Amino acid sequence: MFTILKTNSYFLLLFNKKLFNTPMNNAVKIYDKKIAFSLKEYLNLNIKKKKKYKYFEKILYFYFDLSIKNRTILEKKIIDNLDSDLLCYRADKYTELEKIQSKMFDPLVLFVKEKFMLDFQVENSVIPFKQDNKNVIVLNKILKKLDNLKFTTYYFINNLTNSNIIALNFLVNNIKLQHIWNCLSLDETYSFRKWGKDKEAIEMLNNKKKELDEIINFHLLFNKKEI
Repeated sequence: MFTILKTNSYFLLLFNKKLFNTPMNNAVKIYDKKIAFSLKEYLNLNIKKKKKYKYFEKILYFYFDLSIKNRTILEKKIIDNLDSDLLCYRADKYTELEKIQSKMFDPLVLFVKEKFMLDFQVENSVIPFKQDNKNVIVLNKILKKLDNLKFTTYYFINNLTNSNIIALNFLVNNIKLQHIWNCLSLDETYSFRKWGKDKEAIEMLNNKKKELDEIINFHLLFNKKEI
């Protein structure tokens, strides 16, 4: 079981009375008492539930292993996603799916344009296309200003959704969890409704939902909010 060891200025996470270190051998060192004990309780609850899903631990390791060197590499990976943003690729014009996408996606695209001056073009196609190069400069500045906690959440949301637009909306609390999920699962749920459910597709979708939930749990826990 997980326990907490208090030192003079911070708390250490222990597992079975031994330091719980990351794969890069960094200690899980927490400076806030509420966060430290909430983290311990959450991890122990997962053990009691015999929860085998390890995505939360993956996020935790990522956060405590972040360094200037690996952040630079990860920032580049995020910026590389600018040209493949999920919300910029739409179904054929005037189709039912395209109308749903427009209603669901357009407000998010407009928000990042007004808030961050990021101008995303939208195409009714699945063929890759280049976005405005100015977006690279703007997004790079945004990422550089994020602390490690916000960067971790941003990275995992962007990686899961393949959307900087969704991640940016989440960054400033302009999107609810259900809306993120609706965007992320739209293609599958629309396909299920039109042509029936597929067992393998359902399993993949369920795994995505678990991953999204764990990202949100990490975000809430480290921002001292209720999970």
